[in-house]
Amino acid sequence: MVEIMLTGLGAMVGALIRFGLLSVAPRWFGKLAELMVVCINLLAALSMGIVVVLILPSWMHTILAPGVLGGLSTFSAPIVDIADAIQKPHGHHQMLIFKTIMTFIGGLIVFWFGMQIGQELR
Repeated sequence: MVEIMLTGLGAMVGALIRFGLLSVAPRWFGKLAELMVVCINLLAALSMGIVVVLILPSWMHTILAPGVLGGLSTFSAPIVDIADAIQKPHGHHQMLIFKTIMTFIGGLIVFWFGMQIGQELR
């Protein structure tokens, strides 16, 4: 039960960070704001790579990995982007392909880099 509560509290923090970043992205980055979900997911993947390698107390790992980083990342948003793009006859298909590749393949790459950083921090 404690792990569920810790994960939930961490996820709440991560989701609030994500929502905040997505809220300010248009003002801060203009047209590049449409890449904010990709950037957030890559940041979460990099951070997850670091966290999984570090030797942390169990409670801290629970808060950070499935909690904060799970709440921060969102892999439903790229799926919604794909579904929306499929329904449009023309448009942002190149950007959609780029964002999808960056999210999934880029996520694996930055996760690996995060693991290397974590190894150095241990």
